[in-house]
Amino acid sequence: MENHFSTYLPNRNEMMGKGLLSLLIASFLFSSLLANEPFRVFKTPSGKSFEGKVVGYEGQTFILTNKSNQLFQVPFNALSNADKAYLVEGVKANRIPKGRPSPTSTAVTTGAKGVDFHSEIMPILQQRCNDCHKAPYEENGRTKKPKAGLRFDSYEWLMKGNDGGAIIEAGDTDASILFEVITLPPDDDMIMPPKGDPLTADQIDLFRRWILEGATEKPSGKVAPETVAETSPTKESKDESEMDDTIRKAPPKKKQTFRPGSFFAHVVVPLGVSPDEALAKIQGSKPKPGEAIDFDRHVLPILEERCNSCHHAPFDRSGRLVNPKASLRFDSFAEVMKGNLDGPVIVPNDLEKSRLYSVLNLPEDNDLFMPPKGGPMNQEQKDVIKRWIEEGAQPSKNTVSATKGGIPAPDEPVSFTNHILPLLEKRCLNCHGEPYVKNGRTIKPTAGLQLDTYEMVMKGNLDGTIVSSGDPTVSTLYQVVILPDDDPELMPPKGDPLTEDERTMIKRWILEGAGEQPAAEAADPNAVPKPKEKKELASGTVDAKLSVLDVLAKRVSVPSKTQIQAAQKTYALVTQLSERNPLLRAEFSSFAGEIDDTAIGALGGIKNNISHLDFSRTRMTDVAMRAAGGMQHLTWLSARNTLVTDNGLKSLSPLKFISYLNLSGTKITDRGLKDLYPMKTLKEIYLWGSEVSENGVKDLRSALPDAKILF
Repeated sequence: MENHFSTYLPNRNEMMGKGLLSLLIASFLFSSLLANEPFRVFKTPSGKSFEGKVVGYEGQTFILTNKSNQLFQVPFNALSNADKAYLVEGVKANRIPKGRPSPTSTAVTTGAKGVDFHSEIMPILQQRCNDCHKAPYEENGRTKKPKAGLRFDSYEWLMKGNDGGAIIEAGDTDASILFEVITLPPDDDMIMPPKGDPLTADQIDLFRRWILEGATEKPSGKVAPETVAETSPTKESKDESEMDDTIRKAPPKKKQTFRPGSFFAHVVVPLGVSPDEALAKIQGSKPKPGEAIDFDRHVLPILEERCNSCHHAPFDRSGRLVNPKASLRFDSFAEVMKGNLDGPVIVPNDLEKSRLYSVLNLPEDNDLFMPPKGGPMNQEQKDVIKRWIEEGAQPSKNTVSATKGGIPAPDEPVSFTNHILPLLEKRCLNCHGEPYVKNGRTIKPTAGLQLDTYEMVMKGNLDGTIVSSGDPTVSTLYQVVILPDDDPELMPPKGDPLTEDERTMIKRWILEGAGEQPAAEAADPNAVPKPKEKKELASGTVDAKLSVLDVLAKRVSVPSKTQIQAAQKTYALVTQLSERNPLLRAEFSSFAGEIDDTAIGALGGIKNNISHLDFSRTRMTDVAMRAAGGMQHLTWLSARNTLVTDNGLKSLSPLKFISYLNLSGTKITDRGLKDLYPMKTLKEIYLWGSEVSENGVKDLRSALPDAKILF
């Protein structure tokens, strides 16, 4: 028996050998698993938490991935002490690799084929949408139909949409209604799903990528880039650590047209620049016979006029990033040539393969016809694009195209639009963008300083201007970027300081005049600023770098709280120009339609401190103008849309420092304008909607040739 069984059973030595081998294999596999960090819950110092797995680090920033394989970055200092200790130990033990992993190294489900509808999209629809959008069924003898006639229980039904049309537009998230409703703010009545929590950022990103990849039933082979969060992955942790890096950029504004002769229709031409050349750069120009097509001068103006309303740079709308349709941008040469996931839209020397040109020549009833709004391009515009492609689709030579968004060549004048503004958008608009709404609250730019347009940059804030044309030594915009790296006032406060080239570019722009259009010649950054001229004020000769407000501020003392409170009893909003400036701004912005002349009397106790007065849209009359005439330090006055007449203007003659006057929408006539002729300090006068005539404005311009008069 013993011999019989010995033929079937391994001997004891064999069993021990195999057991030892199995143990070694298991130990190896276990140690291999330990080499990759596990998923864990991380916490911020305030107690907010999120789940992720560490896959790398760069300096003080750690790269994590979530369970949907989306990468995001978390600053070391944004985590709790326990998590910091965990990360330090992981780096020392070489469990956390240095550097950023490639997206493909963390991808598991999507891989290199793109998003799979059945394994990634359908489970979300089944879990969050099919309660309302499934096939009809019987309940208590009644047939229950899907809400809004929409069914999400199969690919075919989802793509069918309902009687209102399709809700998925392949390749275009902006035109896909489904994507729009799942990305609405949580308090929006139209957000979907209407019950439970909104979809997670990972789920929304899956829908975004799936649509951009063609919204196909099987992976299309295209792979849309993942959205990489630059800060912590949850809204709460962003709020807590103040790491919201979204650039608040306004949507592209539609091009305005003005009546012939309007002030706004005129183009400012820098000294030394040919008017024809300046007009060509700003408005575009028609190519002359035999002239080669220039992208900046001939092609780009057409694209800006007819295509950029859809194919613009990404911008923020109510907290949601609006991307260009079909992921195509036509706002620069580089973006036009880049194309999208389907490939290039311009192939040099090949009209048939250039999809941009092809869609312009389709019948208007074709779904792919472009542009879809405003009618077809005229033949002249089509011919310009055609010739440009046939000539090789080259970038412009010796223009800003080659350096747009970068650093201009030493002999190239700095352009605000192409050089300064892109830098501001990249490094400054996080704090100094236009106001936006977040969680029902309006977020205003830091320090009241908005840097998203040329006008706003030159306007500065209540503390004064930040750019002194021709002199970087007194331009705050330049001075705060050249401070030592450890100075708390250094700007920008986050990220690395500006590079030496970027600082020099700002300095050159100021030396060249800080204009909206490039100067005629490039400035030497080492040049000494020209000495400021002296100017006369009532108190004597002062340095021009001292503003009128600086001088006036020295004449008065800071008003008491009691004085300001007394002035505010009639709904006046009274504020100091800055914390240490005794000058005041008084405005009647609340209940303006109910405020009459009696309210102006409350300002009597602080009239010498008022430098800015705004009673626009009130029912005030010439009585208020007489009161304004007694405010000896007034520099800025707006009486827009009030009952002011010509008689009121006579009261302003005592004002020796007035530079801004807004009379739009008033009863002012040509007769009243004559009282403004002697007021040589006026620099801006607004007369829209008043009763003045063109001849009256012409005479006023002759009397005040240095004033900007808008009519």
